[in-house]
Amino acid sequence: MAEEPYVRMEHFGEFMKRMDERFDHVNELADQRFDSINQRFLDLEKRMEQGFAHAEKAREQNYVHLNQRLDGMNRRFDDVSKRFDGVQAEIRSLRTLIVALHTPIVLGVLGAIVKYLFFSS
Repeated sequence: MAEEPYVRMEHFGEFMKRMDERFDHVNELADQRFDSINQRFLDLEKRMEQGFAHAEKAREQNYVHLNQRLDGMNRRFDDVSKRFDGVQAEIRSLRTLIVALHTPIVLGVLGAIVKYLFFSS
């Protein structure tokens, strides 16, 4: 039999049966492998969707926190602006008070100078 390069006709049916079994087994293994790869891709896709959803939620929360902080800063700026307006009003009133208090003194000094220069001889 080792000298015969071909399968005999009486063994050909058995040979074809075994080849079909081997091809069926290879096809089953390939199908299992493809199913495994598909499942891994589906798992990866699911994890990516969860990651994107988590990132979107975190981004929205960050926007909420950022908006709250900006609103707080706006309130603080408004408070500072009101305080500044109050300080300016106080400065104006102090300026008026200083002018009112110093006017009689200046007029008295000027009157004394005029009296001394023109009426002292």
